[in-house]
Amino acid sequence: MREILCSEVWGGSGPCDVSVKLAGVRGECWSRVYQGGAAGGDIHFLSVCGMSILTKAVLADVSGHGAESAEVARIIHDALQHSIGAHDNSEMLACVNEEFLRRRTGDFRFTTMVSTIIDSRDRSLVYAYAGHPSILRGRDGRFEPVRPSGGAPPGMPLGIIAGEALRYEQHRAQLAKGDVLVLHTDAFTEARGAAGELLGEEGLIGLLEGAGTMQPWELKEHVLEELGEDLADDASLVVLEVL
Repeated sequence: MREILCSEVWGGSGPCDVSVKLAGVRGECWSRVYQGGAAGGDIHFLSVCGMSILTKAVLADVSGHGAESAEVARIIHDALQHSIGAHDNSEMLACVNEEFLRRRTGDFRFTTMVSTIIDSRDRSLVYAYAGHPSILRGRDGRFEPVRPSGGAPPGMPLGIIAGEALRYEQHRAQLAKGDVLVLHTDAFTEARGAAGELLGEEGLIGLLEGAGTMQPWELKEHVLEELGEDLADDASLVVLEVL
């Protein structure tokens, strides 16, 4: 078990398979680099604020396979460290976007990202999307995507458009003890089913519900047993249980 301590930002772009404990949550963080290697195009970070109240979980997916991932990871890490105690995703995403545009070189193109904040005091979730697949929330054996009411768009991927007019809206959801949050990159929804069809979000939800458990490590193992050989990209999965 890897306990993330107060004022700590942990993660990166390398492979991992770790049980984690943070403020108000526990779970699993798994990441695989496509075709091996020390770093891939998926980036994962977990952090806890200095008061051990706010847990932040971030997943990012750089276009291509590991294109300049170390530099992208460093930018995201620095932004998270700077805002570790802030109850805000919007400003952090905007800062990362501007930094990407200012520094990008070579093969770097764009990055999708989901940024979440879980407040252990009231079990609330504040989240924002930058073109990334939706968080999946599990409760009583059922899963559903976490999306803002009114069908708000998922936000522009990072590193495409600059300007003060670009804003990443954040939204709030209420969690309960025992709820499970699943953050993932698109390798899971783009995996192929038994008949060769794309799994998609509904297929991934069906897979999670078919696990017959809400324990994070068992959910992770079930998904990987079913899809491990069909993940044709960098792949990352974070499963967190609300305490």
